[in-house]
Amino acid sequence: MLLLGERKIFTSLFKLLIFAFWIVFQFIAMTLIYNIFDIFFIYYFIFFEIISAIAVVHLNYKDENTSYKISWVVLILLIPVIGVMFYILSRIGIIRNFNRVNKINLNEGLLAKEDSNMLKSLRHENITRYNEVKLIKNISGYACYENTDINYFPCGELMYENLIEELKKAKKFIFLEFFIISKSSMLDGILEILKQKSHEGVEIRILVDYIGSFFVLPGDFKKILRENNIKFKMFNPVKLFLSIMLNYRDHRKIAIIDGRIAFTGGINIGDEYINKYKKYGYWKDMAISLEGDAVYSFTVIFLKMWQSISKKNENFEKYKFAHSIKNFPGITIPYASEPEKLDSTAEDIYLSIINSTKNYVYITTPYLVISYEMMLCLSLASKRGVDVRIITPSIPDKKIVQILTRSHYDKLLDAGVKIYEYTPGFIHGKVMLSDDECAVVGTINMDYRSLFLHFECAAYMYNVSVIKDIYKDFIETISVSQKIEKHIWERRNFLRKIMESILKLFAPLT
Repeated sequence: MLLLGERKIFTSLFKLLIFAFWIVFQFIAMTLIYNIFDIFFIYYFIFFEIISAIAVVHLNYKDENTSYKISWVVLILLIPVIGVMFYILSRIGIIRNFNRVNKINLNEGLLAKEDSNMLKSLRHENITRYNEVKLIKNISGYACYENTDINYFPCGELMYENLIEELKKAKKFIFLEFFIISKSSMLDGILEILKQKSHEGVEIRILVDYIGSFFVLPGDFKKILRENNIKFKMFNPVKLFLSIMLNYRDHRKIAIIDGRIAFTGGINIGDEYINKYKKYGYWKDMAISLEGDAVYSFTVIFLKMWQSISKKNENFEKYKFAHSIKNFPGITIPYASEPEKLDSTAEDIYLSIINSTKNYVYITTPYLVISYEMMLCLSLASKRGVDVRIITPSIPDKKIVQILTRSHYDKLLDAGVKIYEYTPGFIHGKVMLSDDECAVVGTINMDYRSLFLHFECAAYMYNVSVIKDIYKDFIETISVSQKIEKHIWERRNFLRKIMESILKLFAPLT
C-alpha cells in the first residue's frame, strides 16, 4: 500500500520522467534529422513552427483564462514538438469528457420546480444576495431550494462517523463519487456496510476518478464489488501513457443515501482524511450534509456523470423521493462546475461572493494558486474596507504548490489581505464565508485545476443556521494559525523569490 505522501511523490516523478523522456526524444530526433537528413531539417523546423503557430492562434481564439493561455503559449514556444503534442492531447481529453457529461440538459425538468415566492421574498429581503442567487442559478443551471437541513463537519472524523450511521439506515440506494478511494480502515468500515446493504437489496453505485485512485485503490476492490453486486465505474481511464498528463479529472466527493441525505466537502476515502494516518501533522478537512429538497441536485450531478460513462440513459425521477423536512430557513443551491463551459462556474461564484461582500470574507484553501482576476477581486475588496482573511496550510502535501501559493502573498499583503498558515498541519477544507449571510462548502480549491480544469461540486448557502457553525470553526482555526506579517515575509531568500516567479509562469499547468 502506498501512503499519501509516497503516492504523490511517485505520481509527480512519473509525470516528470514522461516529460523528460519526450524532451530528450525531441532533441535526439532533431539532431538525427539535422545530421543525417540535413537537407530536410529546414522543412522539419518550418513544419513544427507552423503547427506551433496554429496552436497559439487556436489558444488565443479560445475563451479561456488568460493566465492559462499564456502558460500554454510559453510551453509551446519553448518546446514546440512536445508542447503542441501535450496541447492537442489536452484538447482531445476535455472535448471527450465535456461532450459526454453535458449532453444532459438540466432545464428539461430534471430539477425540482422552485417556489417563486422564495425568490420574491429574497428580492425584498436582500437584493444583493438575490442577484447572487440568480447569477449562480443562471451560470450553473441548478435550482435553488428551501426546506433543507444542513450540518457542518469541522473535521473528517466527525463526517465519517455521521456517514457510517447514515449508510446503516439505507433502504433504497447508495451513490458514492470520490476522487480518491484508497486502501484504508475508512474504506474497510464503509465496505462492510455496503456489502450488507447490497445483500438487503439496496442499489449501490461507486464512481471513482482513475488518476486520483490509480496507485491506492485496493487490488481486489473490483472483485469485492462484483461479488457483492455493487456497480462500479471509473472516470476518464488512461488509454495511453501519454494521457497521464491530462488535467481533466473528476475531483468531486459526494455520498447520497436514499435521496434523503447527501454529503460533500473535501474528504476522500482514506485514513489521512480522518487522521488515522498522519504525515503532514493534523489533517483538517471540512464537509457538510444536506437533508431535504436540495439533495436531489446532488443525485442529478452523480447520475449525469454516471450516464456519461455508461452511455445508458438514466431514469432520474426514479431517484427522487419525498421527505419530511419543512420550514427550514434559508436558501441552498448545490451546483457542479465542469471544464469548457461558457462560464467558469467555480471561479465566477467565488468572485461574485467576494464582490458583493460588505464586511468580511473568510476563506480556507489548501492551494492558493489564483488568477489575476481573483487576485484583483480580493485586493479591491480589502482596499474598500472588507476584512479579507485566507487560511492556507503550514505543512504542505505538495512543496512546489506551497511555493506557488506563497508567491501570491506579496500582492495580497500589499492590499491589506490577512493571510494565515494553519500550524497544526495540513488544511484541506474548501470553504468561503461572507458577512454572516452566505457560505460555500464543497470540493473546489482556489487553484487553476479546481477552478477551470476539474469536475467539481459545492453548495451555496444563504441565511441557513449552519453559517454560525462555519464562522465559529473559522475563528477557532485562525487561533491556531500563524499570521503572515508583511515586513517579515519581504525578507525571504532572494533565490526563493526567483523560483516563485518562474513557477508562477507555469502555475496554470501544474
